[in-house]
Amino acid sequence: MGVIDRAKAVSGFSETQEETRPYVCLACETTFEIQHHRCPVCGSFDVRCAKWVQD
Repeated sequence: MGVIDRAKAVSGFSETQEETRPYVCLACETTFEIQHHRCPVCGSFDVRCAKWVQD
């Protein structure tokens, strides 16, 4: 087990949609693989890291 694997195991990292699309627009709830400063779907500036947003 490498250092990265150990870090993932300790942090509880798992391959879910949250990791494959880690950013979400809070206005229209569209998810993205890359971080946008402005949502390309609705134009909102409220794009956040999905793991920081609680359902």
